[in-house]
This record gives sequence, structure tokens and C-alpha cells, in this order.
Amino acid sequence: MLEARAFEPEFLRKLDRLVLGIKRARTVRAGQRALGRIQGLGIEPENFRAYAPGDDLRFLDWNAFARFDELMLRTYRVDRQVEVTALVDASASMGLPERDDKLGLALAIGASLAYIGMADNDAVRIGAFSMHRGAMKLDATPFHRRRESYLNFRPFVMSVKAGGETRLGAAVDQLLLQRRPAGTVVVISDFLVNESDVEDALKRLVAARHEVKVVHVMGEQESTASYPSGLVRVRDAETGEVRETVLGPTTAAAIRRKVEKIAARIREICTTHAITYAQAFGAGNLESIMERELPRLGIVR
Repeated sequence: MLEARAFEPEFLRKLDRLVLGIKRARTVRAGQRALGRIQGLGIEPENFRAYAPGDDLRFLDWNAFARFDELMLRTYRVDRQVEVTALVDASASMGLPERDDKLGLALAIGASLAYIGMADNDAVRIGAFSMHRGAMKLDATPFHRRRESYLNFRPFVMSVKAGGETRLGAAVDQLLLQRRPAGTVVVISDFLVNESDVEDALKRLVAARHEVKVVHVMGEQESTASYPSGLVRVRDAETGEVRETVLGPTTAAAIRRKVEKIAARIREICTTHAITYAQAFGAGNLESIMERELPRLGIVR
């Protein structure tokens, strides 16, 4: 399965030069400075302010004192670490068509983003959601920061199976109930769901002050409608509805138009709410998606 690729050393080396394209809260603190990616002593000055009793004397600027005969404290710009959640749709539609390995692609992207985020010591986790018998199942790993702990994600990633219905709104409900600090949420799904549910869920994430990014995954066969011709019985993986249809050039063209319509609508929703949208179509394109498509769109850089 493709998700195993995200733990292969050769693949991970290709991700080493990437960082997550996320916005960081910037704050000014006396005596707490950032150098590169490591929180601690650093050299990025922000401003000066007058000394007040109780301030740390180590951060007095003696050059300023010599020039102005006033005790001045140098302040520094600090990058706050961000909590990053890769939220993967694990509903039944993500498991079909089987040859597309759509869920494997989604998990590989989620794990790759977690690995990239750990380069900045950000707290990252991977979650998977689907609706089973009317109850939302949202499972997630603990947060990890250091790349030394990246392999702790592997058992979870390899255990996720497709099943149940897509209910993004219910998954977001559970996520927000955890009352985590505002961070970055990357939603990875085929979005074969009611568009109003998608828009409402994404709006609520934005309203909770999360930076939201969307990765729209679909399989190669699914997106190109490269199915064998003939009379077939089609069963909806999530609702169980069955119907017969004839597959041929006309039907294939209609399927491709439907895929384009879904993608256009999800992109429109994202644009309306200032959410980054990226397509990840075809499991065979994993490396180009991570190295070219996602950097081009600012999800990584």
C-alpha cells in the first residue's frame, strides 16, 4: 500500500528540503529569541523599550545606554511553534476503486506533511475520520515534535482502513470539542459528499482561527473514467444504493465532467474562505505532488 512509502528513507530524504507553508503568530518578548528553527537564544532584534524594574538585566543594550544615557531593553522577534493536524478522510469512498489506492495516497500525503512539519519542531499529529452506524469515529495520534519520533506514526497510518460515510461536519465537531489552540488543519479527502457539509465544516475551522488547507485526492482511474466498457452494476460504497449503467465513451465523458465540477466547487469554497486548495490526483504522482504541486500552491515550500 502506498502509505508505506511515507516511511521509506529514500522518500523521506526527498522531503528533507521542504518546510510547511504555514503562518506563524509573531510576538515580541524580552530575552526570548529565535535562531533558525530552534527556539532559544538568537539574533533577530525586534525593537527597544525602556527598562522597568524587574526586567532581566542580561538584555540591557549598553550601546543604547552610552548614546542616550537611558537604560533600554532590546526585544526580539519570536516564532511560535504551531500545532498541525493532518485530517484524513477514511470513509468507504476512499477505498474505491481499489486499484487507485486513494486512501493510501491520502495517508502518504498526511504522513509526509507531518514529517515536514517536524523539521520546525512543530507539534504534529495525524487523524482519520468516518461515520459508522450514525456515530462519528475520529481517531488521531498523539502530537509529536521531533523527527526522531516520526516512526511512531507508522502503526497508526498502516492500520487505517476505509469504511463508513463521509461526514466532515461531524468530524470537525469532534475536533473543535478538543479545544486545542488555533493551529493548522490540513483536510485530505475526495470530497464526495454534500457540498454544504464541506463548506460549513471548513467555515467553522476558519472561525475557530485555524489556518486551513485542503488537499483534494482522487484516483487515476476515478478521475479519468478509464473503466472497461459494458453494462455494469454500480453500488454506492457509502449509502449502499445499487443501479445499473452502461459504461462507454459518453458515460466516461460525463464522469470526467462530474469530477471537474466537484473540483471546481471545492476550489470555489476554498477561495471564498481564503483556504489553500490543492489537487492530488493519482497515486502514481505522489512524489511530484509532494515535490512540485504542493510547493507551487504554498502548502509546503
